[in-house]
Amino acid sequence: MTNFLHGLALLFAVALISQDYRDLEKTTPLEKLTSYPNYKSVGKFKGLFQDGKAAPWDLHIIDYFKLFGATPRARGYRPEQPIKFSHVVHVQKLKLDCGYCHWTATKSPYAAIPSVETCMNCHNQIQNTGIEEWDVEIKKLLDYYQKGEQIPWVKVHVQPAYVKFNHEAHIRGGVGCHECHGQVGEMPVVERASSMKMGWCIECHRQRGASIDCYSCHY
Repeated sequence: MTNFLHGLALLFAVALISQDYRDLEKTTPLEKLTSYPNYKSVGKFKGLFQDGKAAPWDLHIIDYFKLFGATPRARGYRPEQPIKFSHVVHVQKLKLDCGYCHWTATKSPYAAIPSVETCMNCHNQIQNTGIEEWDVEIKKLLDYYQKGEQIPWVKVHVQPAYVKFNHEAHIRGGVGCHECHGQVGEMPVVERASSMKMGWCIECHRQRGASIDCYSCHY
């Protein structure tokens, strides 16, 4: 019932938005729509701990040319997704909080990728926007739902199998989403803001007074 009411409230919010951005939305492809005029953009890497670097010598060009580690762990990794989901639209225009879709992040080791049912809380009501590209993507969502299938999202923030990371513990410790993930609301396509090297994690632990014992993070 709570999710239904949230979806209903979102529907009314969309209907009551005072500024009309239809021309912007109709003429700008989703992957090029980076900001709305009423949104105060700060840059997608703003607020990232140490700019995502393990040390001063950890230059981002190392990730750009994939000189260290696997490609899925490099800064800038942005795999193609089965649906062109736009955080720009959902965060900047619709004001959705991270915790609505990734609701397990505050109470579980894992920040779950949203289920198709979570998406349908709103899209039971919002199915035709009048923008062809958007409606094509919403139709993909509806097809998954009608088939009883989950959306096969491609994970962006991949960690090695020997690393254990607990989202709940970090959030309770006061770590903000943007410190690890950057400003996701300014990313037309979600990408890794940091390669998340071990030295980066250890430096954050040191500065916050958290444990740097091996068994804190490794199995």
